[in-house]
Amino acid sequence: MKDKNKQIVTDWIEKKLHGQGNPMDDLDPSVVFCIPGPNTNPIFGEFTGLEGVEIFLGLLLGKLAQKNLSQTIKVVSCLAEGKQVVAFVEEVFSSKEPNMAEPYISHGAWLFELNDESKITSLYCYDNTKVTSKALA
Repeated sequence: MKDKNKQIVTDWIEKKLHGQGNPMDDLDPSVVFCIPGPNTNPIFGEFTGLEGVEIFLGLLLGKLAQKNLSQTIKVVSCLAEGKQVVAFVEEVFSSKEPNMAEPYISHGAWLFELNDESKITSLYCYDNTKVTSKALA
């Protein structure tokens, strides 16, 4: 079960968050996303349920478009114990314009909980909020 849960989380981050399938398909309807950070950035906070996650994704995509940035997320490593998975990730925010500023790179740990149906019930993102705030300010 640990390896299956690690694979679900890795695929969700590296494939579905990058447009290869619908990321909402792997979420429990009562899912809770928590991205701690300063309340000056609307992507930080707690987002509950599928509607809340859709709001979060809309805010994030809006910020990326506004700043003309692309975002890639790579799983560096994963640990799993039962229904909990910690994914150590590297997020890169890059300008879509050639020869522009250096990319913003953030490293974090994302804690996932899955239910018996292998659906994600919670995600707590522990990111470098200083980098994320600077990229999306």
